[in-house]
Amino acid sequence: MMSTLPPWRLTLRTWIALLALGLALWAIISYAELILEILGVFFGALLFSLAIRPFADALARRHIPRGITVFGVYLGMAGVLILLSGLLVPIISAEVTLLQTQGPNLIQQALSHIAAVPLLKQLLPSTTAVGQQLDSLLSPLVNAVTGLGGFALDLLIVLILAYFFATDVGLSESLLQRWLPQSYQPRARLAVVGLRNRLTRWVWARVAVALYFGLTFGLGLTLLRIPFALTIGLVGGVLEIIPYFGSTVGLILALLSALTGQPLEALWVAIYFVIIVEVKSHIIEPAFYGRAIGLHPAAVLVALLAGLKAAGIVGVLFAVPVAVVSITFLEEIQAATTAPPDHPNTDPPG
Repeated sequence: MMSTLPPWRLTLRTWIALLALGLALWAIISYAELILEILGVFFGALLFSLAIRPFADALARRHIPRGITVFGVYLGMAGVLILLSGLLVPIISAEVTLLQTQGPNLIQQALSHIAAVPLLKQLLPSTTAVGQQLDSLLSPLVNAVTGLGGFALDLLIVLILAYFFATDVGLSESLLQRWLPQSYQPRARLAVVGLRNRLTRWVWARVAVALYFGLTFGLGLTLLRIPFALTIGLVGGVLEIIPYFGSTVGLILALLSALTGQPLEALWVAIYFVIIVEVKSHIIEPAFYGRAIGLHPAAVLVALLAGLKAAGIVGVLFAVPVAVVSITFLEEIQAATTAPPDHPNTDPPG
Protein backbone atom coordinates (compact mmCIF):
# COMPACT_ATOMS: atom_id res chain seq x y z
CA MET A 1 0.00 0.00 0.00
CA MET A 2 1.50 3.30 -1.12
CA SER A 3 1.73 6.15 1.41
CA THR A 4 0.33 9.51 0.39
CA LEU A 5 1.41 12.91 1.66
CA PRO A 6 -1.00 14.67 4.03
CA PRO A 7 -3.08 17.29 2.20
CA TRP A 8 -1.99 19.94 4.70
CA ARG A 9 1.73 19.50 4.08
CA LEU A 10 3.35 22.67 2.71
CA THR A 11 5.79 22.60 -0.14
CA LEU A 12 9.21 24.20 -0.05
CA ARG A 13 8.00 27.00 -2.32
CA THR A 14 5.17 27.79 0.11
CA TRP A 15 7.57 27.87 3.06
CA ILE A 16 9.84 30.29 1.20
CA ALA A 17 6.86 32.50 0.35
CA LEU A 18 5.73 32.54 4.00
CA LEU A 19 9.27 33.35 5.11
CA ALA A 20 9.47 36.22 2.62
CA LEU A 21 6.08 37.50 3.81
CA GLY A 22 7.24 37.38 7.43
CA LEU A 23 10.43 39.24 6.61
CA ALA A 24 8.46 41.85 4.68
CA LEU A 25 6.10 42.39 7.62
CA TRP A 26 9.05 42.64 10.00
CA ALA A 27 10.73 45.23 7.78
CA ILE A 28 7.52 47.26 7.49
CA ILE A 29 6.98 47.28 11.25
CA SER A 30 10.63 47.96 12.11
CA TYR A 31 11.15 50.68 9.53
CA ALA A 32 7.64 52.11 9.34
CA GLU A 33 8.79 55.70 9.91
CA LEU A 34 11.45 55.47 7.22
CA ILE A 35 9.04 53.84 4.77
CA LEU A 36 6.44 56.55 5.37
CA GLU A 37 9.06 59.25 4.81
CA ILE A 38 10.15 57.64 1.54
CA LEU A 39 6.54 57.28 0.38
CA GLY A 40 5.88 60.90 1.35
CA VAL A 41 8.87 62.11 -0.67
CA PHE A 42 7.84 59.97 -3.64
CA PHE A 43 4.21 61.09 -3.51
CA GLY A 44 5.20 64.73 -3.02
CA ALA A 45 7.45 64.56 -6.08
CA LEU A 46 4.64 62.96 -8.07
CA LEU A 47 2.17 65.72 -7.13
CA PHE A 48 4.71 68.44 -7.88
CA SER A 49 5.46 66.91 -11.27
CA LEU A 50 1.75 66.82 -12.03
CA ALA A 51 1.58 70.55 -11.34
CA ILE A 52 4.41 71.14 -13.82
CA ARG A 53 3.15 68.63 -16.40
CA PRO A 54 0.59 70.92 -18.14
CA PHE A 55 3.28 73.52 -18.87
CA ALA A 56 5.68 70.84 -20.10
CA ASP A 57 3.00 69.32 -22.37
CA ALA A 58 2.00 72.68 -23.82
CA LEU A 59 5.58 73.74 -24.59
CA ALA A 60 6.53 70.28 -25.86
CA ARG A 61 3.98 70.75 -28.64
CA ARG A 62 6.02 73.84 -29.61
CA HIS A 63 9.17 71.68 -29.76
CA ILE A 64 10.60 73.00 -26.47
CA PRO A 65 12.30 70.21 -24.48
CA ARG A 66 10.59 69.23 -21.27
CA GLY A 67 13.80 69.53 -19.28
CA ILE A 68 14.11 73.19 -20.22
CA THR A 69 10.49 73.76 -19.18
CA VAL A 70 11.03 72.17 -15.78
CA PHE A 71 14.18 74.19 -15.17
CA GLY A 72 12.29 77.29 -16.26
CA VAL A 73 9.55 76.54 -13.74
CA TYR A 74 12.15 76.05 -11.01
CA LEU A 75 13.82 79.36 -11.91
CA GLY A 76 10.44 81.08 -12.03
CA MET A 77 9.56 79.81 -8.58
CA ALA A 78 12.91 80.97 -7.24
CA GLY A 79 12.38 84.37 -8.85
CA VAL A 80 8.91 84.72 -7.31
CA LEU A 81 10.29 83.83 -3.89
CA ILE A 82 13.09 86.38 -4.29
CA LEU A 83 10.62 89.04 -5.46
CA LEU A 84 8.26 88.36 -2.58
CA SER A 85 11.16 88.44 -0.18
CA GLY A 86 12.29 91.80 -1.53
CA LEU A 87 8.80 93.22 -1.16
CA LEU A 88 7.92 91.68 2.17
CA VAL A 89 11.20 91.62 4.07
CA PRO A 90 11.23 95.38 4.83
CA ILE A 91 7.61 95.28 6.05
CA ILE A 92 8.05 92.07 8.03
CA SER A 93 11.35 93.37 9.45
CA ALA A 94 9.58 96.51 10.67
CA GLU A 95 6.80 94.41 12.20
CA VAL A 96 9.33 92.12 13.90
CA THR A 97 11.21 95.14 15.27
CA LEU A 98 7.93 96.52 16.60
CA LEU A 99 7.15 93.16 18.16
CA GLN A 100 10.57 93.01 19.81
CA THR A 101 10.34 96.50 21.27
CA GLN A 102 6.68 96.50 22.23
CA GLY A 103 6.06 92.76 22.53
CA PRO A 104 5.98 92.53 26.34
CA ASN A 105 3.66 95.55 26.61
CA LEU A 106 1.38 94.18 23.89
CA ILE A 107 1.18 90.78 25.58
CA GLN A 108 0.45 92.44 28.92
CA GLN A 109 -2.31 94.50 27.30
CA ALA A 110 -3.83 91.39 25.76
CA LEU A 111 -3.76 89.56 29.09
CA SER A 112 -5.30 92.58 30.79
CA HIS A 113 -8.18 92.66 28.29
CA ILE A 114 -8.76 88.93 28.81
CA ALA A 115 -8.64 89.31 32.60
CA ALA A 116 -11.28 92.05 32.41
CA VAL A 117 -13.84 89.48 31.30
CA PRO A 118 -15.08 87.55 34.38
CA LEU A 119 -15.50 84.20 32.61
CA LEU A 120 -12.14 84.41 30.85
CA LYS A 121 -10.33 85.55 33.99
CA GLN A 122 -10.84 82.14 35.57
CA LEU A 123 -9.33 80.46 32.51
CA LEU A 124 -6.32 82.78 32.40
CA PRO A 125 -3.19 80.83 33.47
CA SER A 126 -0.80 82.16 36.04
CA THR A 127 2.69 83.37 35.23
CA THR A 128 4.19 80.16 36.58
CA ALA A 129 1.88 78.04 34.46
CA VAL A 130 2.74 80.07 31.39
CA GLY A 131 6.46 79.59 32.09
CA GLN A 132 5.99 75.85 32.45
CA GLN A 133 4.05 75.69 29.20
CA LEU A 134 6.76 77.66 27.39
CA ASP A 135 9.40 75.28 28.75
CA SER A 136 7.40 72.30 27.52
CA LEU A 137 7.10 73.88 24.07
CA LEU A 138 10.79 74.73 23.84
CA SER A 139 11.99 71.17 23.29
CA PRO A 140 9.68 70.45 20.29
CA LEU A 141 10.69 73.82 18.84
CA VAL A 142 14.38 72.94 19.09
CA ASN A 143 13.69 69.55 17.50
CA ALA A 144 11.82 71.25 14.67
CA VAL A 145 14.74 73.62 14.05
CA THR A 146 17.27 70.77 14.04
CA GLY A 147 15.03 68.87 11.61
CA LEU A 148 15.30 71.61 8.99
CA GLY A 149 18.38 69.92 7.53
CA GLY A 150 16.45 66.71 6.91
CA PHE A 151 13.56 68.68 5.45
CA ALA A 152 15.91 70.51 3.07
CA LEU A 153 17.33 67.17 1.92
CA ASP A 154 13.83 65.75 1.37
CA LEU A 155 12.88 68.88 -0.58
CA LEU A 156 15.94 68.52 -2.80
CA ILE A 157 15.05 64.88 -3.51
CA VAL A 158 11.46 65.92 -4.28
CA LEU A 159 12.70 68.45 -6.85
CA ILE A 160 15.00 65.91 -8.48
CA LEU A 161 12.33 63.20 -8.65
CA ALA A 162 9.75 65.70 -9.92
CA TYR A 163 12.15 66.58 -12.74
CA PHE A 164 12.38 62.94 -13.84
CA PHE A 165 8.61 62.39 -13.48
CA ALA A 166 7.79 65.49 -15.53
CA THR A 167 10.31 64.88 -18.30
CA ASP A 168 10.00 61.11 -18.75
CA VAL A 169 6.63 60.84 -20.51
CA GLY A 170 7.01 57.11 -21.11
CA LEU A 171 7.67 56.15 -17.51
CA SER A 172 4.15 55.00 -16.69
CA GLU A 173 3.87 53.19 -20.03
CA SER A 174 7.10 51.28 -19.43
CA LEU A 175 6.00 50.31 -15.92
CA LEU A 176 2.68 49.02 -17.23
CA GLN A 177 4.38 46.98 -19.92
CA ARG A 178 6.83 45.50 -17.45
CA TRP A 179 4.48 44.59 -14.60
CA LEU A 180 1.07 43.94 -16.19
CA PRO A 181 -0.09 41.31 -18.65
CA GLN A 182 -0.81 42.66 -22.10
CA SER A 183 -4.55 42.02 -21.81
CA TYR A 184 -4.80 44.36 -18.79
CA GLN A 185 -2.67 47.17 -20.18
CA PRO A 186 -5.33 49.13 -22.15
CA ARG A 187 -7.65 49.39 -19.16
CA ALA A 188 -4.78 50.22 -16.82
CA ARG A 189 -3.55 52.88 -19.24
CA LEU A 190 -6.93 54.61 -19.17
CA ALA A 191 -7.02 54.41 -15.38
CA VAL A 192 -3.56 55.97 -15.09
CA VAL A 193 -4.54 58.84 -17.41
CA GLY A 194 -7.73 59.49 -15.43
CA LEU A 195 -5.87 59.36 -12.13
CA ARG A 196 -3.19 61.71 -13.39
CA ASN A 197 -5.81 64.21 -14.52
CA ARG A 198 -7.59 64.05 -11.16
CA LEU A 199 -4.43 64.58 -9.16
CA THR A 200 -3.33 67.46 -11.41
CA ARG A 201 -6.66 69.19 -10.86
CA TRP A 202 -6.35 68.61 -7.11
CA VAL A 203 -2.93 70.28 -6.99
CA TRP A 204 -4.17 73.40 -8.75
CA ALA A 205 -7.38 73.42 -6.74
CA ARG A 206 -5.32 73.39 -3.53
CA VAL A 207 -3.20 76.29 -4.79
CA ALA A 208 -6.34 78.25 -5.70
CA VAL A 209 -7.92 77.68 -2.28
CA ALA A 210 -4.71 78.73 -0.51
CA LEU A 211 -4.47 81.85 -2.68
CA TYR A 212 -8.10 82.72 -1.94
CA PHE A 213 -7.63 82.43 1.81
CA GLY A 214 -4.32 84.31 1.92
CA LEU A 215 -5.61 87.24 -0.16
CA THR A 216 -9.03 87.61 1.45
CA PHE A 217 -7.84 87.11 5.02
CA GLY A 218 -4.84 89.40 4.66
CA LEU A 219 -6.93 92.11 2.95
CA GLY A 220 -9.67 91.87 5.57
CA LEU A 221 -7.19 92.14 8.45
CA THR A 222 -5.63 95.16 6.76
CA LEU A 223 -9.03 96.87 6.46
CA LEU A 224 -9.71 96.07 10.11
CA ARG A 225 -6.34 97.66 10.97
CA ILE A 226 -5.06 94.56 12.73
CA PRO A 227 -1.33 94.66 13.50
CA PHE A 228 0.88 92.36 11.43
CA ALA A 229 -1.99 91.84 8.93
CA LEU A 230 0.28 91.27 5.93
CA THR A 231 2.44 88.75 7.72
CA ILE A 232 -0.57 86.86 9.09
CA GLY A 233 -2.24 86.72 5.68
CA LEU A 234 0.96 85.51 4.01
CA VAL A 235 1.61 82.83 6.63
CA GLY A 236 -2.01 81.65 6.55
CA GLY A 237 -2.08 81.51 2.76
CA VAL A 238 1.15 79.54 2.45
CA LEU A 239 0.18 77.07 5.19
CA GLU A 240 -3.29 76.61 3.68
CA ILE A 241 -1.64 74.34 1.12
CA ILE A 242 -2.21 71.88 3.97
CA PRO A 243 -6.04 71.83 4.26
CA TYR A 244 -7.40 73.72 7.28
CA PHE A 245 -3.93 74.10 8.80
CA GLY A 246 -3.23 77.55 7.42
CA SER A 247 -6.67 78.90 8.31
CA THR A 248 -6.34 77.65 11.89
CA VAL A 249 -2.88 79.16 12.33
CA GLY A 250 -4.02 82.39 10.69
CA LEU A 251 -7.00 82.70 13.01
CA ILE A 252 -4.89 82.15 16.13
CA LEU A 253 -2.32 84.72 15.04
CA ALA A 254 -4.99 87.23 14.07
CA LEU A 255 -6.81 86.89 17.38
CA LEU A 256 -3.61 87.32 19.36
CA SER A 257 -2.72 90.36 17.30
CA ALA A 258 -6.20 91.84 17.66
CA LEU A 259 -6.18 91.38 21.45
CA THR A 260 -3.23 93.77 21.67
CA GLY A 261 -5.71 96.53 20.85
CA GLN A 262 -9.38 96.41 21.76
CA PRO A 263 -11.30 93.19 22.52
CA LEU A 264 -13.95 94.26 20.01
CA GLU A 265 -11.37 93.96 17.23
CA ALA A 266 -10.94 90.28 18.07
CA LEU A 267 -14.70 89.81 17.71
CA TRP A 268 -14.66 91.42 14.26
CA VAL A 269 -11.72 89.20 13.27
CA ALA A 270 -13.63 86.09 14.35
CA ILE A 271 -16.76 87.16 12.44
CA TYR A 272 -14.78 87.92 9.29
CA PHE A 273 -12.91 84.61 9.58
CA VAL A 274 -16.20 82.69 9.82
CA ILE A 275 -17.49 84.46 6.69
CA ILE A 276 -14.51 83.68 4.48
CA VAL A 277 -14.24 80.11 5.78
CA GLU A 278 -17.95 79.52 5.10
CA VAL A 279 -17.48 80.82 1.55
CA LYS A 280 -14.44 78.57 1.16
CA SER A 281 -16.17 75.50 2.59
CA HIS A 282 -19.53 75.86 0.82
CA ILE A 283 -18.61 77.50 -2.50
CA ILE A 284 -14.90 77.37 -3.32
CA GLU A 285 -13.92 73.87 -2.18
CA PRO A 286 -17.11 72.03 -3.30
CA ALA A 287 -16.74 73.57 -6.74
CA PHE A 288 -13.14 72.40 -7.02
CA TYR A 289 -13.43 69.03 -5.29
CA GLY A 290 -16.78 68.05 -6.77
CA ARG A 291 -16.05 68.98 -10.37
CA ALA A 292 -12.28 68.67 -10.49
CA ILE A 293 -11.59 65.42 -8.65
CA GLY A 294 -15.05 63.89 -8.19
CA LEU A 295 -15.05 63.82 -4.37
CA HIS A 296 -17.92 64.85 -2.12
CA PRO A 297 -16.93 67.39 0.60
CA ALA A 298 -17.96 64.84 3.25
CA ALA A 299 -15.52 62.32 1.77
CA VAL A 300 -12.82 65.01 1.86
CA LEU A 301 -13.45 65.64 5.58
CA VAL A 302 -13.31 61.91 6.36
CA ALA A 303 -10.05 61.59 4.43
CA LEU A 304 -8.55 64.58 6.25
CA LEU A 305 -9.55 63.17 9.63
CA ALA A 306 -8.04 59.78 8.79
CA GLY A 307 -4.85 61.43 7.55
CA LEU A 308 -4.57 63.55 10.70
CA LYS A 309 -4.97 60.54 12.97
CA ALA A 310 -2.55 58.43 10.93
CA ALA A 311 0.35 60.81 10.23
CA GLY A 312 -0.42 64.27 11.60
CA ILE A 313 0.18 67.28 9.37
CA VAL A 314 1.85 65.19 6.67
CA GLY A 315 -1.18 62.90 6.65
CA VAL A 316 -3.49 65.89 6.18
CA LEU A 317 -1.40 67.07 3.22
CA PHE A 318 -1.58 63.71 1.42
CA ALA A 319 -5.04 62.61 2.63
CA VAL A 320 -7.04 63.81 -0.37
CA PRO A 321 -4.57 62.55 -3.04
CA VAL A 322 -4.48 59.14 -1.34
CA ALA A 323 -8.29 59.16 -1.26
CA VAL A 324 -8.35 59.97 -4.99
CA VAL A 325 -5.98 57.08 -5.72
CA SER A 326 -8.03 54.71 -3.55
CA ILE A 327 -11.35 55.69 -5.10
CA THR A 328 -9.94 55.38 -8.63
CA PHE A 329 -8.63 51.92 -7.75
CA LEU A 330 -11.99 50.85 -6.31
CA GLU A 331 -13.82 52.22 -9.36
CA GLU A 332 -11.59 50.15 -11.63
CA ILE A 333 -12.27 47.02 -9.55
CA GLN A 334 -16.01 47.67 -9.70
CA ALA A 335 -15.89 48.27 -13.45
CA ALA A 336 -13.91 45.08 -13.97
CA THR A 337 -16.29 42.96 -11.87
CA THR A 338 -19.49 44.38 -13.41
CA ALA A 339 -18.34 44.34 -17.03
CA PRO A 340 -20.13 41.73 -19.16
CA PRO A 341 -17.92 38.76 -19.97
CA ASP A 342 -16.55 38.40 -23.45
CA HIS A 343 -18.42 35.66 -25.29
CA PRO A 344 -16.19 33.51 -27.45
CA ASN A 345 -16.96 33.14 -31.11
CA THR A 346 -18.86 29.87 -31.55
CA ASP A 347 -19.41 30.12 -35.30
CA PRO A 348 -18.05 27.13 -37.17
CA PRO A 349 -14.97 27.75 -39.25
CA GLY A 350 -15.65 28.60 -42.85
